[in-house]
Amino acid sequence: MKIADQNRKMSACNPLAVRWPLMLLSVLWVSLVGSSAAALQSDWRGEPAIVEARLLSAVNGTGDLAKLPLAIEFRLAPGWKIYWRTPGEAGLPPTIDLTGSASPDLVATIHWPVPQRFDVFGFDNFGYESQIILPLDLTGHPVGAPAQISARVDALACSDICVPVMAQLDLLLSDGPATASSHAQKIARSVSMVPRVAPAGGRAATGPNLSVVAAVIRGNDLMVQLAGGAPPIDDILVEGFDGVAFKAPVPSNGRYRLPISAAKGMVFDGGPALLTVLAGSEMAEFHLTIPPRNETLSAAGPAQSGLLIMLAIAFLGGVILNLMPCVLPVLALKLSAVLDVTGRTRSTLRLGFLAGAGGIVTSFALLAVMLVLMRQAGGQIGWGIQFQNPIFLGAMIGLLGLFALSLVDLVNFPVPRFAASLARPSGPTGGNRLAGDFLAGMLATILATPCSAPFVGTAVTVALTGDTPMLFAIFLMMGIGLASPWLVVALFPGLVALLPRPGSWMIWLKRGLALLLVGTMLWLGIILSTLLSPENKETPSDKAERTGAITWSVFAPDSVLTYLAEGKVVFIDVTADWCITCKANKALVLDQAPVATKMMTLQHAGSLVPMQADWTRPNEQIANFLASHNRFGIPFNIIYGPAMPNGYLLPELLTSVAVLEALELVTGPPK
Repeated sequence: MKIADQNRKMSACNPLAVRWPLMLLSVLWVSLVGSSAAALQSDWRGEPAIVEARLLSAVNGTGDLAKLPLAIEFRLAPGWKIYWRTPGEAGLPPTIDLTGSASPDLVATIHWPVPQRFDVFGFDNFGYESQIILPLDLTGHPVGAPAQISARVDALACSDICVPVMAQLDLLLSDGPATASSHAQKIARSVSMVPRVAPAGGRAATGPNLSVVAAVIRGNDLMVQLAGGAPPIDDILVEGFDGVAFKAPVPSNGRYRLPISAAKGMVFDGGPALLTVLAGSEMAEFHLTIPPRNETLSAAGPAQSGLLIMLAIAFLGGVILNLMPCVLPVLALKLSAVLDVTGRTRSTLRLGFLAGAGGIVTSFALLAVMLVLMRQAGGQIGWGIQFQNPIFLGAMIGLLGLFALSLVDLVNFPVPRFAASLARPSGPTGGNRLAGDFLAGMLATILATPCSAPFVGTAVTVALTGDTPMLFAIFLMMGIGLASPWLVVALFPGLVALLPRPGSWMIWLKRGLALLLVGTMLWLGIILSTLLSPENKETPSDKAERTGAITWSVFAPDSVLTYLAEGKVVFIDVTADWCITCKANKALVLDQAPVATKMMTLQHAGSLVPMQADWTRPNEQIANFLASHNRFGIPFNIIYGPAMPNGYLLPELLTSVAVLEALELVTGPPK
């Protein structure tokens, strides 16, 4: 009691005797908090000769966030590896324990970037080497208050031997604003390497061209069938089954075969599964159920059903080509041929329209042969690349001129006598009609190639990336689709009776149709003059005509990574003067509000770099860029951003909604 009384007296006489230790402790506390907040990472912990780990924060403070974006960064010595969430045939994934933290309700959810497949001791395993950041979401902390995090991280590191590693990681986040920290960008890059889950029957944002059609058991293999248009697959990871492993996929007749390795005495019989499909820059997760061994998908089987679907898409694409602007001039020739059928017998009508269909199918077959030869010779292949050839354009202008003159009865096409006899044995007139129908069909194919549509682009991509039989099958089916109007009239020639009776109006109509062909000649002439004029590589590609504010930079794919490092979004538009769909995309979407307004705002803020790649002339850099994304035709639009450094592919036919959603998706770290 006396000692306490003396202390109270001393405190009353000298207040600083008590206050200065408290002040010193407060200063030290603020210093520690400030240092931790400035660093926003824990110290490295672990074994430097094996693996070290530290905790990172993507924000400077907790703010009002209910979910804190953190990450665990691993630094591995050469030759050492750690495991993915599903290690494979052996191993253990990293785990995090937060029970030592100030708040007992903390929960950490780890997000797993795509792993590599490793062979360890003869087993297939999945994991990471060198350096990896595992993003995680932290919940359960008091919102608006500082967060004191004490995390125990356990991992198994393997090289020639496997060693368990434990790291105690401590981090204190202040209750300041939740602004982006110095680690935010690299955490966002790691988040962008996490595959998104595809909705049932749909496609994920990280894999817009990936869709699993079926996964079935065949013998000792898992057969995975992807929808048409998918790029070449790098790997397929299968999860959901204890004691069962799946080896690397092997292409097999349009499918992918994954050999099954089951534990001794165990028979794999399917069930709910999670498939992660990796294909170049695309990746996606698919939840599905693998049917038991005694069940089949259909009588055709997955490979045949996939081929039938692809052929149906090719046929539909050919039908749609009849409505594309590039083919409209040829519709004039079709109509002209129909107008001249007065007095012709039903059999002659059939022959004429079959000749037109034959011209289309023949030209598609010749185009397939040309592409196969070019591919075997190592040349560039693509849909519409013939419009980059001045000789081809000159020949097309001359041919269209002859067709225009034939519409006004100034030119007749001479044909061999045997061909004339096929149409009308009594004279050459019918043969001329037959040859004209055949040439009109070939012209329809030639003019259709610079036009594109979603179905055509998908079919062409599958054809040019598949084997030779697949290429021929798809091209021939597209030809049949384009020839369908001729085939319908050939099957039902009575449809001609629905036309109005012949009269003087036919002469004026044919003259009007000839003007359409003349307009096509002028369009081809403009393209030809562009190809023949000197190329000015110093001038930017183009400016938006309608907004007058968006400046398109010259295509420079090597600078994309530099812009991404600066946190910018890069919009690349591959176009050409001969691509009608490209022009439509620009006039109807890119140069119109709200897309033009959004792009103008982003560009003026310095966060958007629009690039335009002009493929009017042959350009190896552009062709290689398209091929790297498994594309062989245009239009082609892709957007790169901090949240999607590997790019987000836009559809061939653009819409304002699709472009605006893509810009939002790639702009910043996913929430």
